Amino acid sequence: MTAVLGAILAGGRSRRFGSDKAAATIGGRSLLDHAASSLARQVSAVVVCGRAHPALRALADVPRPGLGPLGGLAAALSCARHEGFDGVLCVPVDLHPVPDDLARRLGHHAPAVLDGQHAAGFWPAGLADPLVDHLAGGGRSFRSWIDATGAVRIPCETAPVNINRPGDLAEARRRTGGAPP
Repeated sequence: MTAVLGAILAGGRSRRFGSDKAAATIGGRSLLDHAASSLARQVSAVVVCGRAHPALRALADVPRPGLGPLGGLAAALSCARHEGFDGVLCVPVDLHPVPDDLARRLGHHAPAVLDGQHAAGFWPAGLADPLVDHLAGGGRSFRSWIDATGAVRIPCETAPVNINRPGDLAEARRRTGGAPP
């Protein structure tokens, strides 16, 4: 059996959204809580990268803050490697809904991402040091990391909504039946 660490990438500033989107609600629950509960059903443990949460272990970006989502992924990969996990299943906090079968779709052996949702992916723990090297070399985008690792892009017939603006939140609520509280 494969031990997978679930990681929620939640360190963004939400500039386009206008307020803390991790705290935005759908159906009375925050986006962060939705992501955590979806991941918890698919992995051995869940962490949040880039922020504190009362019910989750928080990880600070690696090798330092300010490196964007890849800094959060590097933290999760480092944690996974040090704690004996085989890999990391990561999702951005603003992806809704997280597919209930994301782990099965992406597999547990090789780098893979949801096509069109590049921050939702599976990454083997052995990529912790290569990611730190990638960041040190100036790589900051998920697309550059996907290309560097040869990650497979897995199709998703019903793509989740990526919530970057208030209108995206309204669309996610409409699609999932979750009205604001």
